[in-house]
Amino acid sequence: MKKLIFVAISMMALMASQSAFAVARVAVLHLAPFADTLNGTAVNILINGNTAFQNVRFTDFVPYTALPAGSYKIDIVPVGATTPAMTATFVLTDGTDYSVFAIGNGSTQPLELTALVDNNSAPASGNAKIRVVHAAPFAADLADTEVSIRTAGGDVVGGLVGVPYKANSGYLEIPAGTYDLKVASNDGSVNYIDPLPAAIPAGAILTLFAVGDGINQDLGILAYPLGMLPLRAPVDNSANGWWGLQEGSGVGFILQPVPSENRLVGTWYTYNDHGAPFFYTFDSGPAGFDGLVAETTLYLNTGGGTQEGLEVVTEAVGTIEFEILGCFDAMATVRIGQASVNMYTATRLVAPLGCSLE
Repeated sequence: MKKLIFVAISMMALMASQSAFAVARVAVLHLAPFADTLNGTAVNILINGNTAFQNVRFTDFVPYTALPAGSYKIDIVPVGATTPAMTATFVLTDGTDYSVFAIGNGSTQPLELTALVDNNSAPASGNAKIRVVHAAPFAADLADTEVSIRTAGGDVVGGLVGVPYKANSGYLEIPAGTYDLKVASNDGSVNYIDPLPAAIPAGAILTLFAVGDGINQDLGILAYPLGMLPLRAPVDNSANGWWGLQEGSGVGFILQPVPSENRLVGTWYTYNDHGAPFFYTFDSGPAGFDGLVAETTLYLNTGGGTQEGLEVVTEAVGTIEFEILGCFDAMATVRIGQASVNMYTATRLVAPLGCSLE
């Protein structure tokens, strides 16, 4: 927990004022990107008028705190202010765990406090439990906030399509293992958040919060109770287009990303030893492209044509490893059969609109 100061005296006074023994637990998370700097999002958290936690910033969280059952008023007060930005009253029940979280940015979506009941019962042997919560207020219209949860290869996870802001999946029990998931548009064509593959051990119980608004704070994933997940840049069409090779004349690559599948496909147009033009094709396969690097299978295509009865013959003959260095520069390492490895330097001939690589 980053830069949180637990005010022990206030909490002791609060608990002493209750007659029941502490039988409920409450976690508090700051997921409200209402300022464009982390320090600007700093707040103090008051429970029944007593300052309980100070200088809590966006994506900080307070682990479970035990409290007696009863009614509690929680105020979220920006540091330096005296008036709460968010206030809510919650009734805690015996033996129940809760996650209370601040959401909204005050512009596209209002600031508010909300809560979920947590289920910390153990999953079946060899399994883990995850819950997905959409807490990213990146659009004013709820329909425009809808997302899908997908594998890196584009497959929908758990039927999670059309998930709007403030929705949650409930707990999903999954086998322990390494998962490569992403948050995308409903149709999967646009990637919003792409965490690096993460190992989820057996017995783990996680809530994955999609956070940020893309305006004040970047979009990301908070895995409670672990913290923010490391991200890679979401795959888009930045690498798309014609790339000429410095090593040669009239030769190059046509690159076509498939963002919905984190995939790279394309064509290598070149000449044979006799000066005749021919082409290869290549394909990284689903989840084989991270927006910057891809190792693709290289195929030689022969035959074919427009006349009836002609068929193209496609044969896997090697690999091409691409490294996109920026909007205009790339490297390619080509391996064909047992031949030596060739390195090529590529320069973009036509730039796409909205290149995000620089």
